[in-house]
Formats: sequence, C-alpha cells, structure tokens
Amino acid sequence: MTALYIGGAHQGKTALARRLHGGQTDYVEELHALVRRTLTQGGDAQALLPALRGKVVICDEVGCGIVPLDPQERAWRETVGRLCCALAEEADLVVRVWAGLPQVLKGSLPCTC
Repeated sequence: MTALYIGGAHQGKTALARRLHGGQTDYVEELHALVRRTLTQGGDAQALLPALRGKVVICDEVGCGIVPLDPQERAWRETVGRLCCALAEEADLVVRVWAGLPQVLKGSLPCTC
C-alpha cells in the first residue's frame, strides 16, 4: 500500500501516519528534504517515484505562501509539488493533515480497531 501524508510543518502528519500504520510498513519522512538533496546533487526527483511505491510517504506542503524570489527555491517547490502529484495519482491513500486532523483526499484510512 502506498500512502501519502501532506500538510504544513508540525501539523501532526508523522504522528498520525505512525498511529494508523504502526510498524507494518516502510516510511519515507520529509520527502521535501529528500527532493532538495536530490536536486542539489544534480539528480532527477521524478526518478525517486519507483522507490516511494509501497511506502508511507510524509511531505511538508511547500507550495503555499509567498513565492520565493530565488529561482532555485521556486524550482524546488515546483519539483516537490509535481512529485507529490505523481505519487498521489498512484497512491492508495492520500491524506492532508491540518492541526492533527486528517482530511482524506483519496482512499480510506486504515482501521485502528
């Protein structure tokens, strides 16, 4: 199962994902930071997509707010957004988290019974 949790920084994405999925799966936390490292090393962020399949992916929303003046910062924001769009298209579950509350955009939350 591929799951994508998105939302602002410190909104409870990781805590929610770990509560719902437990230790049953691999996690990729801070996808936005991974994309930055990939771009800094001259890599293609879209090439990360196959490695994200089957995992619980957690990413800060970086496309909201003031658009940076720096072209590299704008490119990074756009790259994170495009990768999240590609992952969301394939994912079984997409959840936006705000103030610790999940808003399911695709799929359904796993039962915690």
